[in-house]
Amino acid sequence: MNKASELPIDQHVGQVSPDLVRDALRRVLSSDEFQASPRLQQFLTYIVEETLAGRGSQIRGKAIAVEVYERRIDGTGGQNLVRVEARRLRRLLRTFYEDQWDGEGVRIFVDPGGYKPRFSYEPTIEDRQASSWNEGDLGARRRSLQLLPAGLGVLAVVAALGLWMSQENRMVLPATQSIEQAERAALGEHSLTRLQAVNLADQARGMFFPVFDAKRQQIALGMFRHATELDPALSDGYAGSAQVLATLAMLSPDQAQRDDLFGQALQMSGRALDLSPTDAWANGANGWVLATQNNPVQALKYARLSVELAPKDGHILDLVGITAILASAPELAAEVSDPERLRSGSGRFGARNIWGVSQLMLGKYDKVVEAFQGAPAAGAPVSAPSLLFQAVAQDQLGNSEEAQRLVTEMRRTWPEFPSEFLAGRIFQNDQNTRNLILETLNRY
Repeated sequence: MNKASELPIDQHVGQVSPDLVRDALRRVLSSDEFQASPRLQQFLTYIVEETLAGRGSQIRGKAIAVEVYERRIDGTGGQNLVRVEARRLRRLLRTFYEDQWDGEGVRIFVDPGGYKPRFSYEPTIEDRQASSWNEGDLGARRRSLQLLPAGLGVLAVVAALGLWMSQENRMVLPATQSIEQAERAALGEHSLTRLQAVNLADQARGMFFPVFDAKRQQIALGMFRHATELDPALSDGYAGSAQVLATLAMLSPDQAQRDDLFGQALQMSGRALDLSPTDAWANGANGWVLATQNNPVQALKYARLSVELAPKDGHILDLVGITAILASAPELAAEVSDPERLRSGSGRFGARNIWGVSQLMLGKYDKVVEAFQGAPAAGAPVSAPSLLFQAVAQDQLGNSEEAQRLVTEMRRTWPEFPSEFLAGRIFQNDQNTRNLILETLNRY
């Protein structure tokens, strides 16, 4: 790597484009290590965006304490916290780049002694191929220019200069820019606060699975709420809050708390739809809220509309899939979670598990086993329900020993998981599947 590629971005802007830096940031934030630490996600996002905005030299511990950790501006404890968190941040970054980085693109550093990040850039194979001008080619072009008449020579020089500049730029910028990258760049030009809110909401929605991990849901809710604080006009923050609040309501055994959470969820989903009535996430979140409140007809209406609005968005497809399960529409759940269906986006998708549940509801037990057994290798969420659904399928296939092993493992690993309670909640409109689950739990 040449020395220039290691210079800070605000000293050598041409070497690393902001879009490449933001792409690198998204890769880091979507890793398991960072998804488990939303405050460090906000920490890293804040210092990177401040640097891209040309304010890197102004990053101070006090500002991070206030902006990220919401500490008092006159307190000293916040700065001590930031120093501790910065060490954690450096450690997680180092772990990510040692274990998961492919060695290409932008790498983010946060050096000891400060909080301003620096960026290095290693061109991809495609970039190197696109920019591979050897000296012989360049010399031949120069000699050809010398043979041209004076008037044409000027035009040729201009054309050659333009070609050279385009070749050089291809070393720095991606050959094509995705629509998402273009949208983020436009947002950054308009409002860095909105860009930060969008990034935060996008990170949080990647934490939706496992659905039954209440602690994970609480972390995501905090991130969504912070996104709405940063930008009260952003529908994503309200849609995300709605889906989490409805999930927590479904998981709550306390009726009063459940009613309160449902009320908040309806308020958030209504706000999201008011702000953006044609947004797929706003419609999908509203469908999920209605499904958890046992309103299957209206839930499926909003779910199907959200798929039409975003037919390849992985998060929308997953949201519709679990909505369809609660609304007892296994065919729709199977359609949106089909392993052959193309999906886009980042995060930990639950499509494989949704597919497995849809096959359980349809009575295709061999496909249930296939889906859930392959989940760990595919990086899909593994939870108490996934073991329970496998146990039901194995029991129906006559494999009682394996069913017993799965139930025992579920009880040992998640002793507090309320299996019977949630079976009634998830399959409130599918009596046959609910009875199969309860019979399996009683039998083993």
